[in-house]
Amino acid sequence: YAPDAEVESWNFLGSRLDKNEIPLSVELGLLAEKQQGGTYDRFRDRIIFPIFDARGRISGFGGRIVGNGNPKYLNSPDSALYNKSRLLFGLYQQRDAIRIQRKAVLVEGNFDLLSLVAHGFDPVVAPLGTALTREQVRQLKPLADEIILLFDGDQAGVKAAERAVSHFLAEQVSARVALLPDEHDPDTFVQQKGLEALKNLIEEAETLPEFVLDRLIGRHGLSLDGKSRIIEELKPLMNAATAPLQRSVMAAHFATILGVEPEVLVAQLTTSEAATERLVSSFEHKAKTSSLKPLDGAHKRLIAFAVLNPEFVNVLGEAGLDEVLYGTIGEVIFLQLKILFEQKRGNLQPEDLLSVLPEGEERTVVASLLMRATSADDFSTEGGSKKELEEIVLWLRQALLKQKSDKLMKTITEAQKSSDFKLISELLQQKMQVDGELKSI
Repeated sequence: YAPDAEVESWNFLGSRLDKNEIPLSVELGLLAEKQQGGTYDRFRDRIIFPIFDARGRISGFGGRIVGNGNPKYLNSPDSALYNKSRLLFGLYQQRDAIRIQRKAVLVEGNFDLLSLVAHGFDPVVAPLGTALTREQVRQLKPLADEIILLFDGDQAGVKAAERAVSHFLAEQVSARVALLPDEHDPDTFVQQKGLEALKNLIEEAETLPEFVLDRLIGRHGLSLDGKSRIIEELKPLMNAATAPLQRSVMAAHFATILGVEPEVLVAQLTTSEAATERLVSSFEHKAKTSSLKPLDGAHKRLIAFAVLNPEFVNVLGEAGLDEVLYGTIGEVIFLQLKILFEQKRGNLQPEDLLSVLPEGEERTVVASLLMRATSADDFSTEGGSKKELEEIVLWLRQALLKQKSDKLMKTITEAQKSSDFKLISELLQQKMQVDGELKSI
């Protein structure tokens, strides 16, 4: 337990550290800095869960507030020691149980895990306050032949299961999903129904691809329009399947249920794949370029907003973010963000970017952005994000017009050298029009 030590200005931990230990404690998220100077305990009035890495070393903490208050759950920020997208709560302790049973059950939170273990159910782990990542699936792959997602039956639980499908398909890991009744979480279910009822629920779990298809049919129906919508939403799921045989079997199975020819699904998929392949090709070319410029202050703000608010990727692309970031490492990051957005059909979390970026400057920039945002609890609200988006789109419009005006000025200068007065006149008119647009903003 981390005390709510108001009498010590909420600096219970900081007051007990040497001065040279303070900066590292801030970086690791144990302390937070006050605007007026000094520090305060980041974890206070919370039940604390130590989080272990694969070798049993404590790399971070999770805290659940006692009583009312926000945020309800708080985790250490990403740092050199702690990366929440690569760790799983309970994996170090439950590794042997998972390996022996060749099965892992994934629950949504720390308390869900603790309750099941307390009731004698051992092969269980939990992600660390974020959506499940591909790297976390990789951690379980050598230990388990099958992974069962045991999630709440509400809309959030269904969406969490749907988002996880692509990771399991990409890693070729068998996975099923068991949804709890609406009125239950794992703790209340096992308390009221018993451990055997929980095991039966897990045994009856549905395979993930089947689960997604059933939800899409329930959402859209099997009318002509409904089938078109279902096929469109199945594209990212099919794209995620890396094994040709796996994709072929899925296409044949889905086609049978939907009453269409397998070739129709494949044909519909081809268009989406081609667009994604063009993005991938562009990303690979840019990533190999050694002369990319670092990000300046304005560019950092732009790429930070894009990374932390991936739902606005298409809007930012249409507004010209690619052009403004051209030639910088931000362009490479944004290209990868667009690839992920296409592959995941918009079901993208900021942390997903870290699981696909190779080691290098781009990954370092993204890790730093996420660490600072988490440390400052700086993920925007929906209203705040939309307001900032409007400001950024306006800024991008101004920046692009300024670039166009500068380019026209250079062309005019070149035309003056050749005394091409007709061309100069046309270019001046264009520049006046662009400058007029710029002033009107």
